[in-house]
Amino acid sequence: MEKTKLKTQKSDLTTFLEGYKKANELIKAEKITYLSQLTHEKSLQEYDSLCNIWEKIPRKDGLEMLERQRVSFLIERRKRFNKIGGFREK
Repeated sequence: MEKTKLKTQKSDLTTFLEGYKKANELIKAEKITYLSQLTHEKSLQEYDSLCNIWEKIPRKDGLEMLERQRVSFLIERRKRFNKIGGFREK
């Protein structure tokens, strides 16, 4: 029974990693399409917007706040992937 369980876990992991690979390929293709359609003016607007956001972040807590938001985003994304993949949270 232990070998069966291990094979199932390996199969699940392989499927999960293949899903990540496909998602990364799709995201990369979308980025290429989006960026190739950007005009000079639009790209400059986005750059200026990012600079303005960065300047508004208080230096003391700015990076820590961004890191907490990043971790929160990654946790939520993991939960969604787990739900779609049929994995249960412990």
